[in-house]
Amino acid sequence: MARLLVVSCTPKGPLSRTRRLLDAWLARRRATEPALTVDEVDLVNTELPLVDGPVALAKGSVAAGSQLTPTQQRAWEAITPWANEFLAADEVVIAAPMWNFSLPYPVKHYLDVIVQPGLLFRYNAQGPHGLCGGKPLTLVTTRGSAYADLPQVNFQTSYLRWLCEFIDCRYSEIVAEGLDAGGPEAGEKILTGVIARL
Repeated sequence: MARLLVVSCTPKGPLSRTRRLLDAWLARRRATEPALTVDEVDLVNTELPLVDGPVALAKGSVAAGSQLTPTQQRAWEAITPWANEFLAADEVVIAAPMWNFSLPYPVKHYLDVIVQPGLLFRYNAQGPHGLCGGKPLTLVTTRGSAYADLPQVNFQTSYLRWLCEFIDCRYSEIVAEGLDAGGPEAGEKILTGVIARL
């Protein structure tokens, strides 16, 4: 039974265009894979652990192979379940709109929690080595403008593509973009067209 982890950040709820795109994609996946198990982390309604000084110090200790202090151990134990949930999934979907050319800050917070040495990657003589086993990671997103001719300012794709290489995931995207460029009716037509082609 395949296990899919959805990490969502859609603050507008049912009014979110990204949520509509995600729900349509999930409906098609469930129709073709009835045994698919879907777990969702709703970042809008989830309190993540802080990535603070004790976590940073614990990260350094883990990377160096040093023993953690009790404070560092508690901080590490707070983030480890989040990384383990990510690792346990056969496939991951991040569903979030583009904000200011990149990911919404709760998504970055989530990634800063889980991408840790000894959890999602480790260092060896050749450098960092990803521990995610090549699992698929798909970004489901909507964008107000189109970025085919402006890849240098699309930090969503560049960041996640590189992060996936680092932790050993296979990156792909499902995108509806240019939704604000021609007004609401044109944007709705673009979005429904992308949904129809899923």
